[in-house]
Amino acid sequence: MIASDTVVDYLVESRSAPDALQLEMEEHGHRDHIPIVPAETAALLEVLTAATGARRVVEVGTAIGYSTRQFARALPPGGVVVSFEIDPERHEHARSYLERAGVLDRTDLRLQDATPGLAELEPGVYDIAFIDGVKGDYAAHLELVLPLVRQGGLVIVDNALMDGTVAAGEARGHWTQQQVDGMRAFNARVLGDPALAASLLPVGDGVLLAVKRS
Repeated sequence: MIASDTVVDYLVESRSAPDALQLEMEEHGHRDHIPIVPAETAALLEVLTAATGARRVVEVGTAIGYSTRQFARALPPGGVVVSFEIDPERHEHARSYLERAGVLDRTDLRLQDATPGLAELEPGVYDIAFIDGVKGDYAAHLELVLPLVRQGGLVIVDNALMDGTVAAGEARGHWTQQQVDGMRAFNARVLGDPALAASLLPVGDGVLLAVKRS
Protein backbone atom coordinates (compact mmCIF):
# COMPACT_ATOMS: atom_id res chain seq x y z
CA MET A 1 0.00 0.00 0.00
CA ILE A 2 1.35 3.43 -0.97
CA ALA A 3 -0.70 5.69 1.30
CA SER A 4 -1.62 5.19 4.95
CA ASP A 5 -4.90 3.57 5.92
CA THR A 6 -6.15 6.96 7.11
CA VAL A 7 -5.45 8.59 3.76
CA VAL A 8 -6.99 5.70 1.83
CA ASP A 9 -10.12 5.80 3.98
CA TYR A 10 -10.44 9.54 3.42
CA LEU A 11 -10.05 9.15 -0.34
CA VAL A 12 -12.78 6.51 -0.38
CA GLU A 13 -15.10 8.64 1.75
CA SER A 14 -14.47 11.72 -0.40
CA ARG A 15 -15.07 9.96 -3.70
CA SER A 16 -17.98 11.16 -5.79
CA ALA A 17 -20.69 8.53 -5.89
CA PRO A 18 -19.92 6.15 -8.79
CA ASP A 19 -22.69 5.33 -11.22
CA ALA A 20 -24.15 1.86 -11.48
CA LEU A 21 -22.11 0.91 -14.56
CA GLN A 22 -18.84 2.00 -12.96
CA LEU A 23 -19.63 -0.07 -9.88
CA GLU A 24 -20.45 -3.05 -12.08
CA MET A 25 -17.13 -2.74 -13.89
CA GLU A 26 -15.22 -2.44 -10.61
CA GLU A 27 -16.97 -5.52 -9.21
CA HIS A 28 -16.22 -7.42 -12.44
CA GLY A 29 -12.53 -6.53 -12.21
CA HIS A 30 -12.32 -7.56 -8.56
CA ARG A 31 -14.27 -10.78 -9.04
CA ASP A 32 -12.30 -12.01 -12.04
CA HIS A 33 -8.93 -10.60 -10.94
CA ILE A 34 -8.76 -8.32 -13.96
CA PRO A 35 -6.31 -5.44 -13.47
CA ILE A 36 -8.14 -2.14 -13.75
CA VAL A 37 -6.92 1.20 -12.46
CA PRO A 38 -7.98 2.28 -8.94
CA ALA A 39 -10.94 4.65 -8.78
CA GLU A 40 -8.75 7.64 -7.84
CA THR A 41 -6.53 6.98 -10.86
CA ALA A 42 -9.60 6.72 -13.09
CA ALA A 43 -10.78 10.11 -11.84
CA LEU A 44 -7.34 11.61 -12.53
CA LEU A 45 -7.38 10.29 -16.10
CA GLU A 46 -10.70 11.99 -16.76
CA VAL A 47 -9.51 15.25 -15.20
CA LEU A 48 -6.30 15.28 -17.23
CA THR A 49 -8.17 14.55 -20.45
CA ALA A 50 -10.62 17.38 -19.84
CA ALA A 51 -7.97 19.82 -18.61
CA THR A 52 -5.73 19.34 -21.65
CA GLY A 53 -8.60 19.50 -24.13
CA ALA A 54 -7.44 16.19 -25.58
CA ARG A 55 -9.07 14.90 -28.74
CA ARG A 56 -6.96 11.81 -29.45
CA VAL A 57 -5.82 9.27 -26.88
CA VAL A 58 -3.90 6.03 -27.36
CA GLU A 59 -4.11 3.38 -24.66
CA VAL A 60 -2.07 0.22 -24.14
CA GLY A 61 -4.16 -2.28 -22.18
CA THR A 62 -7.94 -1.99 -22.58
CA ALA A 63 -8.84 -4.83 -20.19
CA ILE A 64 -12.62 -4.41 -19.73
CA GLY A 65 -12.63 -0.75 -20.73
CA TYR A 66 -12.64 0.87 -17.29
CA SER A 67 -9.95 3.46 -18.00
CA THR A 68 -11.05 3.69 -21.64
CA ARG A 69 -14.44 4.87 -20.44
CA GLN A 70 -12.87 7.60 -18.31
CA PHE A 71 -10.93 8.95 -21.27
CA ALA A 72 -13.91 8.74 -23.62
CA ARG A 73 -16.23 10.54 -21.19
CA ALA A 74 -13.95 13.59 -21.22
CA LEU A 75 -13.41 13.76 -24.97
CA PRO A 76 -15.25 16.31 -27.13
CA PRO A 77 -17.44 15.20 -30.03
CA GLY A 78 -15.23 13.66 -32.68
CA GLY A 79 -12.59 12.63 -30.15
CA VAL A 80 -11.31 9.06 -30.07
CA VAL A 81 -9.47 6.61 -27.82
CA VAL A 82 -7.46 4.01 -29.72
CA SER A 83 -7.03 1.12 -27.28
CA PHE A 84 -5.13 -2.16 -27.62
CA GLU A 85 -6.00 -5.48 -25.93
CA ILE A 86 -4.84 -9.02 -26.65
CA ASP A 87 -7.46 -10.95 -24.63
CA PRO A 88 -10.57 -11.61 -26.78
CA GLU A 89 -12.93 -12.04 -23.82
CA ARG A 90 -11.83 -8.82 -22.15
CA HIS A 91 -12.04 -7.06 -25.52
CA GLU A 92 -15.67 -8.11 -25.92
CA HIS A 93 -16.54 -7.11 -22.36
CA ALA A 94 -15.00 -3.71 -22.99
CA ARG A 95 -17.02 -3.22 -26.16
CA SER A 96 -20.23 -4.12 -24.30
CA TYR A 97 -19.52 -1.83 -21.35
CA LEU A 98 -18.54 1.11 -23.56
CA GLU A 99 -21.65 0.68 -25.66
CA ARG A 100 -23.78 0.72 -22.53
CA ALA A 101 -21.90 3.81 -21.36
CA GLY A 102 -22.80 5.58 -24.59
CA VAL A 103 -19.18 6.24 -25.58
CA LEU A 104 -18.44 3.40 -27.99
CA ASP A 105 -18.45 5.87 -30.89
CA ARG A 106 -15.51 7.64 -29.25
CA THR A 107 -13.40 4.49 -29.12
CA ASP A 108 -11.38 2.44 -31.57
CA LEU A 109 -10.92 -0.90 -29.81
CA ARG A 110 -8.24 -3.07 -31.37
CA LEU A 111 -7.81 -6.75 -30.56
CA GLN A 112 -4.12 -6.61 -31.31
CA ASP A 113 -0.74 -6.71 -29.62
CA ALA A 114 0.21 -3.10 -28.94
CA THR A 115 3.80 -3.53 -30.14
CA PRO A 116 2.95 -3.90 -33.85
CA GLY A 117 -0.26 -1.93 -33.42
CA LEU A 118 1.40 1.25 -32.16
CA ALA A 119 3.83 1.15 -35.07
CA GLU A 120 0.88 1.45 -37.48
CA LEU A 121 -0.48 4.70 -36.00
CA GLU A 122 0.06 8.20 -37.38
CA PRO A 123 2.87 9.99 -35.53
CA GLY A 124 2.55 13.33 -33.77
CA VAL A 125 -1.24 13.51 -33.54
CA TYR A 126 -2.07 12.07 -30.11
CA ASP A 127 -2.66 14.33 -27.13
CA ILE A 128 -2.35 11.57 -24.51
CA ALA A 129 -0.74 8.14 -24.42
CA PHE A 130 -1.61 5.81 -21.53
CA ILE A 131 0.61 2.80 -20.81
CA ASP A 132 -1.00 0.10 -18.66
CA GLY A 133 -0.27 -3.21 -20.33
CA VAL A 134 2.28 -5.94 -19.64
CA LYS A 135 4.82 -4.41 -17.24
CA GLY A 136 7.79 -6.06 -18.91
CA ASP A 137 6.87 -4.29 -22.16
CA TYR A 138 6.69 -0.77 -20.67
CA ALA A 139 10.11 0.29 -21.97
CA ALA A 140 9.35 -0.90 -25.50
CA HIS A 141 5.89 0.67 -25.46
CA LEU A 142 7.29 4.00 -24.28
CA GLU A 143 9.63 4.17 -27.26
CA LEU A 144 6.68 3.43 -29.55
CA VAL A 145 4.26 5.98 -28.06
CA LEU A 146 6.69 8.90 -27.81
CA PRO A 147 6.69 9.54 -31.58
CA LEU A 148 2.89 9.36 -31.58
CA VAL A 149 2.40 12.11 -29.00
CA ARG A 150 2.43 15.72 -30.14
CA GLN A 151 4.68 18.35 -28.61
CA GLY A 152 3.09 19.34 -25.31
CA GLY A 153 1.18 16.05 -25.13
CA LEU A 154 1.03 13.75 -22.12
CA VAL A 155 2.38 10.29 -21.48
CA ILE A 156 0.70 8.62 -18.49
CA VAL A 157 1.94 5.38 -16.95
CA ASP A 158 0.10 3.29 -14.34
CA ASN A 159 1.55 1.00 -11.63
CA ALA A 160 4.66 3.14 -11.37
CA LEU A 161 5.01 2.33 -7.65
CA MET A 162 3.65 -1.24 -7.57
CA ASP A 163 2.09 -1.21 -4.09
CA GLY A 164 5.10 0.72 -2.82
CA THR A 165 7.58 -2.03 -3.73
CA VAL A 166 9.29 0.24 -6.25
CA ALA A 167 10.11 2.78 -3.55
CA ALA A 168 11.39 0.05 -1.22
CA GLY A 169 13.22 -1.75 -4.01
CA GLU A 170 12.02 -5.11 -2.72
CA ALA A 171 9.45 -7.53 -4.13
CA ARG A 172 6.24 -8.11 -2.20
CA GLY A 173 2.86 -9.69 -2.89
CA HIS A 174 2.37 -10.52 -6.56
CA TRP A 175 5.11 -8.18 -7.78
CA THR A 176 8.36 -10.00 -8.58
CA GLN A 177 11.85 -8.62 -8.01
CA GLN A 178 12.35 -8.51 -11.77
CA GLN A 179 9.23 -6.35 -12.15
CA VAL A 180 10.26 -4.06 -9.31
CA ASP A 181 13.78 -3.61 -10.70
CA GLY A 182 12.35 -3.06 -14.17
CA MET A 183 9.95 -0.37 -12.98
CA ARG A 184 12.68 1.42 -11.04
CA ALA A 185 14.77 1.52 -14.21
CA PHE A 186 11.79 2.63 -16.27
CA ASN A 187 10.92 5.47 -13.88
CA ALA A 188 14.55 6.62 -13.87
CA ARG A 189 14.59 6.62 -17.67
CA VAL A 190 11.47 8.79 -17.92
CA LEU A 191 12.31 11.15 -15.06
CA GLY A 192 15.83 11.65 -16.41
CA ASP A 193 14.87 12.31 -20.04
CA PRO A 194 15.57 15.98 -20.94
CA ALA A 195 12.95 15.74 -23.71
CA LEU A 196 10.26 15.13 -21.07
CA ALA A 197 8.99 17.11 -18.07
CA ALA A 198 8.01 14.29 -15.73
CA SER A 199 6.64 13.74 -12.24
CA LEU A 200 5.88 10.61 -10.24
CA LEU A 201 2.64 10.83 -8.24
CA PRO A 202 1.55 8.57 -5.33
CA VAL A 203 -1.96 8.25 -6.76
CA GLY A 204 -3.56 4.81 -6.88
CA ASP A 205 -0.74 2.38 -7.57
CA GLY A 206 1.57 5.19 -8.66
CA VAL A 207 1.09 7.36 -11.74
CA LEU A 208 4.02 8.62 -13.79
CA LEU A 209 3.19 11.77 -15.80
CA ALA A 210 5.38 13.18 -18.54
CA VAL A 211 4.89 16.11 -20.91
CA LYS A 212 6.68 15.86 -24.22
CA ARG A 213 8.78 18.99 -24.56
CA SER A 214 9.60 18.56 -28.24
